[in-house]
Amino acid sequence: MHPLQLIVDCEGPLALNNNAFELCREFIRPEGARFFQQVSRYDLYLAAVAKESDYHPGEALKWLLPFLKARGLTNQQLSDYARKSLKLIPGVEAAYKFLQTQDFPIFAISSGYRQFAEAVGEKLGFSPKNILCAALDLDRISLSAAEKEELLKLAQEITAAAEIKPPPGAASIQDLPDPVRQAIAVCDRILGERLPRMASAALYREVTPLTGPEKARAVEESLARTKLTLKDIIYVGDSLTDVQVFEAVTAAGGLSISFNGSRSAVRAAEISVIADNAWPIALLASIFLLWGKEGVMELADKGSEGASRYLVLPDAVIDTLMRGLKGRNFNLRSALSQDQESTVLESMAMRAKLLGPEMASLA
Repeated sequence: MHPLQLIVDCEGPLALNNNAFELCREFIRPEGARFFQQVSRYDLYLAAVAKESDYHPGEALKWLLPFLKARGLTNQQLSDYARKSLKLIPGVEAAYKFLQTQDFPIFAISSGYRQFAEAVGEKLGFSPKNILCAALDLDRISLSAAEKEELLKLAQEITAAAEIKPPPGAASIQDLPDPVRQAIAVCDRILGERLPRMASAALYREVTPLTGPEKARAVEESLARTKLTLKDIIYVGDSLTDVQVFEAVTAAGGLSISFNGSRSAVRAAEISVIADNAWPIALLASIFLLWGKEGVMELADKGSEGASRYLVLPDAVIDTLMRGLKGRNFNLRSALSQDQESTVLESMAMRAKLLGPEMASLA
């Protein structure tokens, strides 16, 4: 048996939610979805177009907090809404119940809020100490009536601005159409200048979402507990916030897997799983546990016929896996594939099918 530690991102590989988007849509009415899209795309603009050296994607999760607080959101409402709105990937409960019998550590990791990550972990039977995410206490501060009113007006300004949608290939702000530049300027003023000077900024100064470097740091901390190494890890993610962990795991000899990933995730991971259910991850973890990374990579490179020896698993394991996979669709693609663009398109199509076009476009 090979040492194995499985770390899986909550949103995408385990759940069909984008919790922050759904919170905005539900509590910042009537334009919460538009507001989230604007803030999220401004976040991506700073990371991918402006390319600020000390900026990491995921700040949007912090900026949203004062606006949600202004709408009266509480810790209890966060927890209640997470449980009420939770939508799991098909087959995930049975697949992870099976994996938990295989006697290796499993962690869930999330760039989102702890209340949602805990709802996922609770549903899947994960140990609370194996849920890696940022703590959030919305009840810690109170807002004045004047600050609430100002936050509502600022949210309306962001929503009313032109859609932030940089054209493909944009490499600087000069490559953006004038309306988009003006919308960026609105966000610069509100999110970069005004918000940090408000009392409610205390909310996000104390929250550090697990985005790129923070996710990588959380993974290292989990290894200190299990006494394993990056070489022993399977890391499953689906978005830009997972890329830094993909790179670290791959460089150390572990296995990085994009699960119905975005373009950035597919291009950074060693393997892409495109599936309408969670059981392929159970299959790959079982192969890794018995045969190591070599078995998984050969299966991805050669297919089930070319790598048939790696499908020789104990009867109880293979029988359970085949029952879980029966009637399900999945494809396995190696990063060495000559046509990676087709993998990207196939992955994004499955992503849209499962998440819906609106949420699939947010990564």
